[in-house]
Amino acid sequence: MKQLFSPFIRSTLLGTIALVAFTCFGWCLAHNKFSSNTWTLPTSYLEAEYADFIGTAAFYKALSDGEITHFGEKSVDSLGAPNEANWNQYPTPDEALAFLCQTLVGLFGLFPGYNMSVLVGHIAASVTFFLVARIGFRVHALWAFIGGLAFGLAPYQFAQQPHHLACQYIWYLPFFPLVWTWLASDEDLSLGSRRWWQALAIGFITGLQNPYYSNIFCQLVLIIGGVRSWQMKSLERVKSASLIVAAVAFAFFASNLDTLSFRITNTAEMAGTPIIGQREYRWMDIYGFKLVDLFIPPVTHHSSSLATFGRQHRQASALNDEEGSGYLGILGIGCFLFLIFNATRAILDGRLKDVPVEVWWLLWIVLMFNTGGLNSMLAAFTGFTLFRTAIRYSIVVLVISLLYTARWMTHWQEKSLSSFQEEMLRIVTLTVTSGSLLLVLWDQIPKAPTKERITMISNAVQSDKKFVDAIEAALPKKSENKKPMIFQLPVMEGLPLQGVPASHHLRPFLYSSDLHFSYGATGETLRLQKDLERELFQGAEIEPIRDIIQLSPQNVSDVVEGLRQIGFSAIFINCNAYIDRGKGLRDVLQSLGYNTAVESSAKDFLCIML
Repeated sequence: MKQLFSPFIRSTLLGTIALVAFTCFGWCLAHNKFSSNTWTLPTSYLEAEYADFIGTAAFYKALSDGEITHFGEKSVDSLGAPNEANWNQYPTPDEALAFLCQTLVGLFGLFPGYNMSVLVGHIAASVTFFLVARIGFRVHALWAFIGGLAFGLAPYQFAQQPHHLACQYIWYLPFFPLVWTWLASDEDLSLGSRRWWQALAIGFITGLQNPYYSNIFCQLVLIIGGVRSWQMKSLERVKSASLIVAAVAFAFFASNLDTLSFRITNTAEMAGTPIIGQREYRWMDIYGFKLVDLFIPPVTHHSSSLATFGRQHRQASALNDEEGSGYLGILGIGCFLFLIFNATRAILDGRLKDVPVEVWWLLWIVLMFNTGGLNSMLAAFTGFTLFRTAIRYSIVVLVISLLYTARWMTHWQEKSLSSFQEEMLRIVTLTVTSGSLLLVLWDQIPKAPTKERITMISNAVQSDKKFVDAIEAALPKKSENKKPMIFQLPVMEGLPLQGVPASHHLRPFLYSSDLHFSYGATGETLRLQKDLERELFQGAEIEPIRDIIQLSPQNVSDVVEGLRQIGFSAIFINCNAYIDRGKGLRDVLQSLGYNTAVESSAKDFLCIML
C-alpha cells in the first residue's frame, strides 16, 4: 500500500488525470464542442480539402451497420449497385483503430462517435507521451506533463482531422525513441530479456497502425541496430533489430489477412489492380518533408499576424504542407532548436561523444524524407510513391525534440538542487511550467469555428438527412432483402471531378438504411455504369444562352429503360457536377413522364424516381 502511494506513483496519477482534463478542454475549445448540439455535428463536411472525411465516416458506418466486418471480406451491400462495393482491393492496416471507432459510433451515433474517436486520439497521445517520459525515461512530472500536452494538442493532429483519422492517431509514437534509445545504449536486448520482449510488443503494436509511422520506426531500428553491432563488434543488436522489424511485419500482415486472402482467391477480379495504390511522382515534391514547414503557423492560428504570415507563405509557395501539419508549435520549435544548439556546440567543442544521439535520428529523417531526398530518389527510380506525404514525419521530429528537452530539463533540475534553494527552484519550475501551459493552449489550439461555420455544417447535414428521408419515403420498401437501387450521376471512381470532391457521392449513404447506391462499383459493374452514362450524354450540347445541357430524349429514354430492366428505381444527380445543375436531364425526364423528384434543400442533390 505504501508503494502504491509513493510520490512517483502519486505524481504520475495526478499528472495523467490533469492531462486528460486539459486535453479534453483544449480539443473542445478548438471545435466549440461545449453543447450536445455541436457534438452531433462533424467538425468538417463540405470542404474539398477534407473530403476524405466522408469516405472515412462511410467506412465506420458500414462497420457499425454490420455490412463489413473486421478481418473478413469487406463488400458493402448498400453500395456498388446493381452489385456490391468491393473494399477488399487495398490493405486496411488500422483494424484496431477501426474497432474502436466502430464501438464509439455504435454507442453514440455516427457523428458523435466520430468526434469521440478524434478526441480519444488526442487523449491517448497526451497520456502515452507522459507515461513514456515518466516511466521509460524517468522525466520529472512537470516536464513530462508539458511535453504530453504539447504532443497531445500538436498542430499536426488538428491538421489531420477529421479526414485522416489513421494519421491523427499518433499515440504510440513516444515508444519509438524509447526503443531507439535501448538499441543505441548498453541496454540488455538479448533474446528473451525483458527489454527484448517489450521492444517486440512495441513493434507488434506499431505494425497494427499506420504504415507511415511503421516505416520510419523500422528504418531507424535497423540503422541503429546496425551501427551498434558495428561498434560492439557483435551481431546481437542486428538480430534484435531484425526481430523487432519482423514483429512489425507480422502484425501488418496479420491485420491484412482479409484483403490479402481475397486477392489470392479472386485473382481474376484483382488482375491489374496493384496491391498498393501509387500516386503521381509530383506529390513527392508537393507533400515532401521541408524544414521551413516546421516553422510556418497554420492559417487558423489565434494570432492574426501569425495566421496572415502562414497564409501568405502558402500562397507564395508552390509546395504544400498538408493543411499546416508541419508546424511544431512555438514550444516544439524551441525544443527542436535547443537540441540542434546542444549538438552543434558539442561538435564545435570537439566533444563528439556528447552529441545527443537524437540529432542523428533527425538527420536521417531530413536526408531520407526531405523534398528531393532519398525517398524521392527511390520513387523516381522504382515508381514506389507510397510514402509521398513525407511532411507527416514532422510529428516524429516533434516527439523526439520534446522528449529530449524534457529529459534535459529533468537532469538540469536535479543538478540545480545543489546550487539553488529548493523553494526557489520550485518557483522557477512552476513558473516555466505555467508559462509553457498557457503557450501551448494559445499557440497550438486552432481558432474555434464561428457560429456561421457551425450553422453551415448543420444546414448541410440536415439537408442531406432530409433528402435521404424523402427518397426512402417516396420509394417502395425493400422486398426479398433487396433495397431500392439509385443510379448516381456523374459516375465516379473515387477521384474528384470538377465541382464534386472525392467521396461526396457517399453523403446520402451516411443517412440511409434502405437504399442501394451505385457509387463504389468496380470491374464490370463500373464499366456498365460508364457505358450507360456515355449513352445518356451522347450527342448532348450546351445551349449557349441559358447554359442548359440539351440531351437526346431517345437516348435518355433508352438509358432509363435499361436502368429499369436492371432494377434501378431512381436517378441521383449531383448538381454541382453540371453547368446547368442537372436541369437539362430533369426536363427531359419530366417530358418522358418521370415527374416525381426529390431535391435537397441545399439544391446540390436531385433524385428523380423512375
